[in-house]
Amino acid sequence: MRILLLLLATILIFSGCSYKNESLMLSQYDAQYTGELSKEKKSVFIESIRDLRVDKRSIGYVLEGEKKAHELYSTEDFSKKYNEALLVALRMAGFENAAQHDAKLVVNISIKNIEFIYNSKNFDKNLKGVIELEVTIKRGASTITQNFKQAASKWITPSYSSKDIEPFLNEIFSQSVNSIVSRLTRY
Repeated sequence: MRILLLLLATILIFSGCSYKNESLMLSQYDAQYTGELSKEKKSVFIESIRDLRVDKRSIGYVLEGEKKAHELYSTEDFSKKYNEALLVALRMAGFENAAQHDAKLVVNISIKNIEFIYNSKNFDKNLKGVIELEVTIKRGASTITQNFKQAASKWITPSYSSKDIEPFLNEIFSQSVNSIVSRLTRY
């Protein structure tokens, strides 16, 4: 009987402390755009949002020592999420959505990189994230290409679940959307 109780206690301890790797999800865009507003009611058309990453599921990893212990992944369609979020933020910044032939600004976005790294051994900032985008803006005959790199790091309590990283993913995602819209107000 003692052996059975000891075995049960061991299983409970090890199963409760193992890392649970689940798909990371993005919540709806936090509609709190506080950037610059468009000085005139400009019309915008989002022509395309493409995800150029080779592995569209992978969004980072968990480091244990110097090796990658677990991969962080998401089943989200980031192109679709960016489109939805940009439409909301553009409306909040004073833009109006228009057809391609009527729009003053035509926007193409390429998602180049999404990477989050969690290191449980660090007592300083143990979670780092970066989202890299390339935005092409067409205004009449001129075309401007700009690169956006939204990077941040922070300390979170020791985590045994990938779901603990979701709020940070949502925060950087929202910041990248706000950066794009803020830049569009200058054109």
